[in-house]
Amino acid sequence: MSDFDRDEESLARALKRAADAGGRGIVPEPAERVAARGLRRRRRTTAALAACAVCLLAGSGAALGLRLQQSPPALPASTPDTRTPSVPQGSGTPSERPSPSYPAPPPTASATPSLPFGSPPPSPSFSPPEDSGSVTPTARPH
Repeated sequence: MSDFDRDEESLARALKRAADAGGRGIVPEPAERVAARGLRRRRRTTAALAACAVCLLAGSGAALGLRLQQSPPALPASTPDTRTPSVPQGSGTPSERPSPSYPAPPPTASATPSLPFGSPPPSPSFSPPEDSGSVTPTARPH
């Protein structure tokens, strides 16, 4: 045998002794602790899957809700003329026209129109009396 083989054998024996000494120092974990660790992992996995399912269902429901939204009502083909009531063709003589079915607007208590929120108040305007004729203002040079 050569010196090389002897060195390898002694190294192999030293490694085996170190492995045996290390193996004897290891104490396995109790089974209860291992089972508890597995149960915690299973709960975390189940919770993650449930959260993913909730997100998937919520997203699908939102997408379906947006897709099923009703479109705005369709506009009429022509705008109705509010000045004269329409009479169907061949429904009697023109003197027998029905009166419009919409009520007259109620009189307002104040002469001031309502303004939208945030708009400035109207400035006072001057109107000449009706019986005095027309008055045209003239500009004076400064």
